[in-house]
Amino acid sequence: MKTGKVLVLSVLVIISINLSAQETPSRHAVPGQRYLKEYWNQSELYLQHQAYQMLDLVDKALVANPPAKEINSERRMAMLLLDAVTHEPAPIDNPAVKEYLVTRMNRVMEDLDKPLKGRKSLRIYKLYNCGMLFRTKDLTVAVDLNGREGKLIPDEIMRKIVGHIDILFYTHNHSDHIDAHARDFCHKAGVPIYATDEIFKNDLMVNHIRKDDLYTFAVDLPKGSLTVNVLPGHQDDVQNDIWIVTLPNGKVVGATGDQWRDERKDLEWLKDIHKRLPRIDALAMDCWIHDYDEHVADFNPRLIISQHENEIGAHGIDHRESYWMTMFKQEKVHQSQVPYVLMTWGEWYDY
Repeated sequence: MKTGKVLVLSVLVIISINLSAQETPSRHAVPGQRYLKEYWNQSELYLQHQAYQMLDLVDKALVANPPAKEINSERRMAMLLLDAVTHEPAPIDNPAVKEYLVTRMNRVMEDLDKPLKGRKSLRIYKLYNCGMLFRTKDLTVAVDLNGREGKLIPDEIMRKIVGHIDILFYTHNHSDHIDAHARDFCHKAGVPIYATDEIFKNDLMVNHIRKDDLYTFAVDLPKGSLTVNVLPGHQDDVQNDIWIVTLPNGKVVGATGDQWRDERKDLEWLKDIHKRLPRIDALAMDCWIHDYDEHVADFNPRLIISQHENEIGAHGIDHRESYWMTMFKQEKVHQSQVPYVLMTWGEWYDY
């Protein structure tokens, strides 16, 4: 009798498990998972499930092939898969893309939780778009921290990222670079923000810096002191501060933001600007920057960190510069011999 009861209970458990599996939709396919007809008249769902498949593979390939000056075939193919997903009509609304970003940002958080060894160490993280972290053993500098105000990088993760930084610099007043939520988290955590006059201009807690020429100042932080050089650049007519920062361990890092001005106006005073600056170790510079070779020669960095690829929040398909295009220009168009590192979202590189 007991054996019969056990058998009946076992059968009920199996049926219950099977029913639960049928009721829970797969993140990779509609129930059935066999025929294309299950996606008829559901093209968005088709692209979502396709993106899950592609991004799972991308994540594995990028972990196995981390950023380097030389890009191998596996890493190149992973980047092209990312290009394909981010050049769909509405990737910012694709749950697969959002989940992928969360996965990548959590991986950054796991690394930030670990101590960084070596007095001269410099680890460079690329978050979303031009969001960069420059981390030493002592402190971490952030530039253009942006998560689309919670739409792409959830506020919970952005709050944790802010908890690991010591200072934030914003380059210019465009929504793919600044983030009011990140700003608020910095205020609550006591993290100072430096920006142009146009960024959060009514916020008295933001340090607004905009001069007519190269301006140098010091920032004393609890974990160390920085020497900051700021240059009054532009994107068209929008103020674009170019930040060059000397870290406590002597490493010099910088970010040009979206530096570009028609008629080459800024190139006149940027000519050989490196002669007025400390030697830059790593410079974050836009992939689409005009007059690339001239800008590299003017700043004369030891390493370029490419940024702004596949910005999906504000730009249409024809304005989302792809990884393949960056690689093509670096290999076939640009003449500069300065090495560059191409990172995707949620990766880091040790200089």
